[in-house]
Amino acid sequence: MHRVSLPVRTLDAYSSTGVAITRFGRVEEPVAGFGVDVATFAPRSRIGRHPTQLWQLLAVVSGKGWAAGPDGHAVPLVAGDAVLWEPGEEHASGSSVGMVAVLVQSPVPPVPVPD
Repeated sequence: MHRVSLPVRTLDAYSSTGVAITRFGRVEEPVAGFGVDVATFAPRSRIGRHPTQLWQLLAVVSGKGWAAGPDGHAVPLVAGDAVLWEPGEEHASGSSVGMVAVLVQSPVPPVPVPD
């Protein structure tokens, strides 16, 4: 067993506020670009609107927040909810009370895509 220290960084891109990102995993081979991060949203926080580079899944672990897609309509989220954005899709997310979410990025859909 190896105990490791996972670095935490403040997300400041896309006019984001109050969000800390912890890199939980990155696989360079055989799936370039695959990554798993945990986003800790402080109360009154947001990740500003931007396009995804890859498929991106946001799964809420605790707290409450919201996510918006290309239409800008904010959809409320609670623990157990998840949203999936396609590559290139404009999106934003945030929380008024605080939220912890797992972010999975992948060049292929990380979960089955609904019809």
